[in-house]
Amino acid sequence: MGHAKRTLAVLMVAAVGFTVAVAAGLAVAKSFTLRVSQNVHVTNTPTKAVRIKAVDTHEAVAAGPSGFPVYTFQGETTHHLICKKTSSQSTNCWAFWPPVTVNSAKGLSAQKGIRGKLGTFRIHGLLQVTLRGQPLYYFTPDIMGNNKKQATGDELKTFGSIWHIVTASGGGVTHGTTSTSTSTTGTSTGTTTTSCLYPPCN
Repeated sequence: MGHAKRTLAVLMVAAVGFTVAVAAGLAVAKSFTLRVSQNVHVTNTPTKAVRIKAVDTHEAVAAGPSGFPVYTFQGETTHHLICKKTSSQSTNCWAFWPPVTVNSAKGLSAQKGIRGKLGTFRIHGLLQVTLRGQPLYYFTPDIMGNNKKQATGDELKTFGSIWHIVTASGGGVTHGTTSTSTSTTGTSTGTTTTSCLYPPCN
């Protein structure tokens, strides 16, 4: 195994560990508030990643209780899941995009400026949070960088679709949520791409 492949393997193992840690950390919380994080540097990897477009802005974005920005996956719903947890490191979307999870569907809230209702659905024994019916995720490189004012996964194409940062505006807190409970899986489709830092890219 070459040096580059060994390095990628180590990074993927570390990513899996971060996935478990993030999911476990959020699950013990008694309440959940999706909050507005102002002046976040939103960008994406300039090399070795599949970008739909280059991004380099400062925006107000939605962040979980941990303070890290959250993302949605284009085309994904609770009934059509594209980002999946698998036993194979090379196809384990959750290793790079850990789901935003909670211990209970009760007590969900979002600060003003975040559009849409929060909800939950059950997947792999966890309650994953949704916004406007779309599952929410963190991005492992954001967490590993430990910079809560940096979002590096916007407009990346990996695992069959495109990732989008959840933008926001304003402040204050609103309450109220809807909740669903499903464990369905979906089929991913997409075009083949190359030079991918976060496999697979189709």
